[in-house]
Amino acid sequence: MSLVWQTITEVYPPSPKFTEKDLPDLTGKVYFITGATAGIGLELLRILFWKNATVYVAARNRELFREVTEKIMDKPAIGTKAPSLGRMELILMDLADLPSIKPGVEELLSKTKRLDSVWYNAGVMEPPEGSKTIQGYELQWGVNVVGHFVLNRYLTPTIIESAKDAPADSVRVMWVASDANNFAPSPDGVNWDDVNFEKTGGSMFYKYAQSKAGDIILGYEMAKRIQGTGVLSLALNPGHLNTKLFRSMPPWRQKISALLSFDPRLGALTEIFVGFSPRINASHNGGYFVPWGRFGHPRGNIQEGLEKRDTGKRLWEMLENETEMY
Repeated sequence: MSLVWQTITEVYPPSPKFTEKDLPDLTGKVYFITGATAGIGLELLRILFWKNATVYVAARNRELFREVTEKIMDKPAIGTKAPSLGRMELILMDLADLPSIKPGVEELLSKTKRLDSVWYNAGVMEPPEGSKTIQGYELQWGVNVVGHFVLNRYLTPTIIESAKDAPADSVRVMWVASDANNFAPSPDGVNWDDVNFEKTGGSMFYKYAQSKAGDIILGYEMAKRIQGTGVLSLALNPGHLNTKLFRSMPPWRQKISALLSFDPRLGALTEIFVGFSPRINASHNGGYFVPWGRFGHPRGNIQEGLEKRDTGKRLWEMLENETEMY
């Protein structure tokens, strides 16, 4: 019954209890976000910048990033005042093209030796049928899961090093998932023998659901692998937001989705709750959080797979083997 109630409240969440006003001044802090040129990521970037943080943004398009920074400069986050002491800087990379990740990380690490937290926020949802990454992955799986996995492998040493002189439990890695995990393949959330659905087929939403289950699984497994380092690895559903994720859907579905969607700022509040709430500590490592900043659980048999079937290890090792060359 509790999971039924969680499902209902993931669609219609209660008011947020942790907002911009609860964030401390972030002068001197350094953060990294993927997918911050639109939607939730843009609003997260706005909040961090106006709280005086330095924020590096992974994106593919320099001109679009320039436009986004202008929008953020023109509109302060709620409860903040100009001028900001923060900084926004682009790191060019394309999660749909794995060889682009290493040069992007090298550029990032030439500019900063610390990362106080990371949000793996970029996502693709229901692109046109047949969309693939440069390396041939189904696009949603390739970007939402594989690209972030490779990026995370590069960033983990810096994240762990940063935690050594940071306040306890403050350095965090956020894997942005979705309540779509409820519709992912059974039982584990991953179609193990055919993650690209080339043999078995499946709707684009079904494939999206698998990718979001994959993010939850990676968040849980990373927590096990970094235990004792002071870093927290956490997954979250930011909520149903009115963003460009819907742009490839048929018009009728876009209209229905818009009726069930909320301001992207609320999704960013979910992300700052998971990134900063003092209620979250090492006992919650590997956990899953729901809108607009609450403790939750993924689908029951996905959680069971993590705890009893070692699905985290299975996915991690599968992706390691597939991406070692990158």
